[in-house]
Amino acid sequence: MGSEYNWAALAVPIFLGATLAEIWIANRRRQDLYAFGTALSDLACGSVFQAGELLLKLAFVAAYAWLFEHARVVTWEQSSPWPWLIGIVGVDFLFYWWHRVSHVVNIGWAVHGVHHQSEDYNLAVALRQPLFEPVTWFFFYAPLALLGVSPLIYVAAYGINRFYQFWIHTRVVDKGPAWVEWLLNTPSHHRVHHGVNPQYLDKNYGAVLILWDRLFGTFEPEVEEPVFGTTVPLRSYSPLWANFVHIQRIIRLARRSSTRRERLWAWVAHPAWLPEGATDPDAKVDRATYEKYRPAVDRRHQAYLLGHFLFAGVAMSVVVFFEHGLSVLELTAAATVLIASFAAILGIVEDKPWAWPLERARLIGLSVVAAWLLAGPGGWSLSASLATGGAMAVLFGAALRLLRPSARGR
Repeated sequence: MGSEYNWAALAVPIFLGATLAEIWIANRRRQDLYAFGTALSDLACGSVFQAGELLLKLAFVAAYAWLFEHARVVTWEQSSPWPWLIGIVGVDFLFYWWHRVSHVVNIGWAVHGVHHQSEDYNLAVALRQPLFEPVTWFFFYAPLALLGVSPLIYVAAYGINRFYQFWIHTRVVDKGPAWVEWLLNTPSHHRVHHGVNPQYLDKNYGAVLILWDRLFGTFEPEVEEPVFGTTVPLRSYSPLWANFVHIQRIIRLARRSSTRRERLWAWVAHPAWLPEGATDPDAKVDRATYEKYRPAVDRRHQAYLLGHFLFAGVAMSVVVFFEHGLSVLELTAAATVLIASFAAILGIVEDKPWAWPLERARLIGLSVVAAWLLAGPGGWSLSASLATGGAMAVLFGAALRLLRPSARGR
């Protein structure tokens, strides 16, 4: 907000360090918390969200600022603590209602359900964010602008709220003191929220405070071990398909509806709703015999994919850090090549026939975009990082091409 740099990008090393610590603790305890492809998919979904947000937040922060400037009904003194109190508590309260609606309204679940698709539960899942969530957030948080919460305070309160939620996505922490479990959202409460056990569905929507769930009747304590994922497993690692799969389901249900009212209702009904007389197009699974979706990836490909994923992640962080100094066209180009990177990497994990052609195309695209940004005025710091990553990506790609005798080598 008025800064040349987006300092929020510096949270990435914190997330990475915490994730590595969780992996170390899990290994010492011999807990099976991470699978290679699943973790990459979770992080890729978060990265695609971050790439999309480069453009989406331009519109929605601007819209929030317009409401604040032209439609607010309260104007506070600059030194007043009330905007901060309203902003911090208000974001948490409105998050509860946004979150609740996102679980019980079909189009909301089509957006938010991406966050729940992982069949593991760890800190990487915290970063599995849906591409279109900034669109739905805006309509719930906009009232804060009318109450005189400035864009700066709103962004800060929102950031604090989301940052808190990172640490509750873990299985290495059991339960805290009773007063903490009563007042705050904790890993135990949030494991319940991610569970598909019948008694856990549509429970524990809070962000920082679990108090809202206690007040509005949606609290459920953790008793039995949660089973993670969605009631209809995604069985795909694609960070793009993840964002459209439930929209496809809604369209299929609308087509099976016999009346116009049902076709319209399909978009706002509960995700479990079916048209009258229709059978569910997505068969439920038997959890007693179900095996998690974990395609095998040999070690050589793991090294290649992890190396490129890290390069793409560093490039993403650099772009986010410098985003305030980039034009819409530059942001669009960077976002496009980064989204293609994550799509190609996860396509290779799943052995998709289109993955290697896309991989070669995105290596070229990454180098071209890096060179273009390097040539722009004032773009040296950003482009130096991207150009280095792009050049090394091409070298890695060429090396792998020489090494692998077949498309998969297994």
